[in-house]
Amino acid sequence: MSGPAIAITIIVAYFVINAVVIRLMGRKQESLEDFGIGNRSFGWLLNCFSYIGGWYVGAIYIGWFANASGLGVFAQYVIIYSITSLFIMFFMARPVWILGKVYNLETQGDLIELRYGSRAFKFIFALLTFVFWVPWLIIEIKAIGYVVQAATYGSIGFNIGLIVVSVFVVAYCFLGGARASAVGGLVQGITFTIVGVIAVYWLIVKTYGGYPELYDSVEQFNSGLLQLGALGGKYWFSVVVSCTMGGYIIPGVFATIYRADSSRAVKKSVLIAPFAGILIGFTILSLGLGLAQFSDFPADPQSSAFWIADKMGGPAMLGLIGILALAAAMSTLSAVLNTASLLISKDLVGTLFSKLDRGVLFKWARILTIAIGAVSIVIATTDLPNLMSISLVMYDCSVQAFPAVFIGLFWKKANLPGAAAGFFVGCFFSLVGNFYPASIAWAGGWSGGIIGVFFNILILFVCGLVCKRYDRVDELFDTVKTYKEVHTGKAI
Repeated sequence: MSGPAIAITIIVAYFVINAVVIRLMGRKQESLEDFGIGNRSFGWLLNCFSYIGGWYVGAIYIGWFANASGLGVFAQYVIIYSITSLFIMFFMARPVWILGKVYNLETQGDLIELRYGSRAFKFIFALLTFVFWVPWLIIEIKAIGYVVQAATYGSIGFNIGLIVVSVFVVAYCFLGGARASAVGGLVQGITFTIVGVIAVYWLIVKTYGGYPELYDSVEQFNSGLLQLGALGGKYWFSVVVSCTMGGYIIPGVFATIYRADSSRAVKKSVLIAPFAGILIGFTILSLGLGLAQFSDFPADPQSSAFWIADKMGGPAMLGLIGILALAAAMSTLSAVLNTASLLISKDLVGTLFSKLDRGVLFKWARILTIAIGAVSIVIATTDLPNLMSISLVMYDCSVQAFPAVFIGLFWKKANLPGAAAGFFVGCFFSLVGNFYPASIAWAGGWSGGIIGVFFNILILFVCGLVCKRYDRVDELFDTVKTYKEVHTGKAI
């Protein structure tokens, strides 16, 4: 059997496994709550891999891997913020889940409306956070194209690969909603967490001899790769902070919390996920760290993970790395797609047309799954810059949602004027800083996102001390304080 045939066979077999498991564990979708948040029924194991599957992206094998070889340890910011974000989510899990259960919240926008009492702010907040966050769809679909093309030795073209795989994901999200997405995340998360770490560690040993030899060779080749580099410590710290807060605040995180059968299930999930993050992120980025020293290192560094897999393990290892990257990309794609369709249906369409009943919004959510998927696939076939650079802009903007949500959960005096004004000012600095960086040169290396979130928080606190707070805030805080949970202890 030829090299391409071996790799393609491995990938096809993996797709069959996904389809069978999703079909066996799937359930008929009968309501918006079923479709969007799985009827709040997920145990800790399914919730955990729903987190992991949605959080750890296929682009880590593409854009981040390329940057590990070019920027060195700077690229490992993804490990730091993945861990810190999840610990932040540990503390907010209980209030978010309880408010969701008591007040029937299903989206991040629902929480904003409940906390600040404004449908208009909910609409604008949901719209902007959607715009800042939804590029993950494009990133992951584009990553799928890279993976399929590289893992099949170019036998399957970039566009054909991304279309076929993405349509498969769109189909099971349309048919199975949140549960199909979570079950897919379970299969895919186990794949790149357990199998992936073992396979990549094998490649590190095969390529360098082990971790000590890896760092010795990088020190001799280019010691700058073991430092933060020309981008500077302030920028690196800005990236870590903005990604920590921005990563926690993305709409998909709230959907995952609402899916759990208890806040205890959420907390167990986010205590396990950081360890998976360390294993996944550190091993794959360490492998990429020293590859540029090889004379046959590919001209396109975004294909270097597949190049080294083929070089050291042949078609079988190439096919295995291909399914690891596809697993990560598919799980993120399904999680974002499911949440995005619910967000637009309920927070945007449902807010504009408040008389629509939930049955109609359920139909909207299913139709939007196909529509959003189709538009994202078309955009992904166009030329885009390095995937990591796109994600940095996204998080720089997404972080502006942090003060209104997180501080609003724990500080009673946070109010609508402060939350809205701070959010808009923060978004302004984030956008200006990313698209006109010369305009924030006065900040001495801090990113637009960090400048924005500083003023965002400042405005929120000033308005909280000066202006009247939302009338029902005491009721919400009392609800969280006095709520008694029933723990089922189930895993699935």
